[in-house]
Amino acid sequence: MTAWGMRLGSCRREHLLEYARLLASYDRANVIGTSDVDGILLAHVLDSLSCFLHEPLLHAGRLADVGSGGGLPGIPIKIMKPDLTATLVESTVKKAAFLQYALDSLSLDGAEVANSRVEDLGRAKASRGAYDVVTSRAVARLSVVAEYCVPLLETGGWAIAMKGRLEQEELSEGSRAVGTLGARVAGITKVPMLSEVGEKERNLVILEKIRETPAHYPRRSGVVAKRPLGVG
Repeated sequence: MTAWGMRLGSCRREHLLEYARLLASYDRANVIGTSDVDGILLAHVLDSLSCFLHEPLLHAGRLADVGSGGGLPGIPIKIMKPDLTATLVESTVKKAAFLQYALDSLSLDGAEVANSRVEDLGRAKASRGAYDVVTSRAVARLSVVAEYCVPLLETGGWAIAMKGRLEQEELSEGSRAVGTLGARVAGITKVPMLSEVGEKERNLVILEKIRETPAHYPRRSGVVAKRPLGVG
């Protein structure tokens, strides 16, 4: 982890391993697709910590993890930064139930589950513009991720989109969408390969919110993915 500027103490390492075990053993919903604890720890849990390559995350106060699924990257980030207030956003009831089970099992205070469509949260007064960092991991194309994430950010806040291979078409489309939403692509961080995690290509697309998002975004549930901004 030193290549990412991080060292894992024994306490946090054990906490992350306990989380990996929860993912592997949960049988009420398919939240991760494998029961291999070591594989989960390396390919998913540790991989999530690459978000800390974006240095402002170290100073964040309120984080929303969009499309959290099994809690990635939100729960590993919360474990590493216990003072962070975190909201795990997940629309699927069974996955949201796992997230609450994980938060309770890991005794993660200052974290909550929002079992809601992210489009609805983005329009709600209590959550719109309420977060200084929003994360997403393998959720959708960049243009769609932007419309999910940017409305939740305060002006000056950052979205971290964890992506694999990023084609120029997706980046161009996403850049147009981001501008419409009041943000900009502030940079793309190529994640250094770690032997522990594997040789898969990883990128962090960093979005910075520079002005208020127009009131009519995000669009209603379902429309965002079906008619992405920035296309054409």
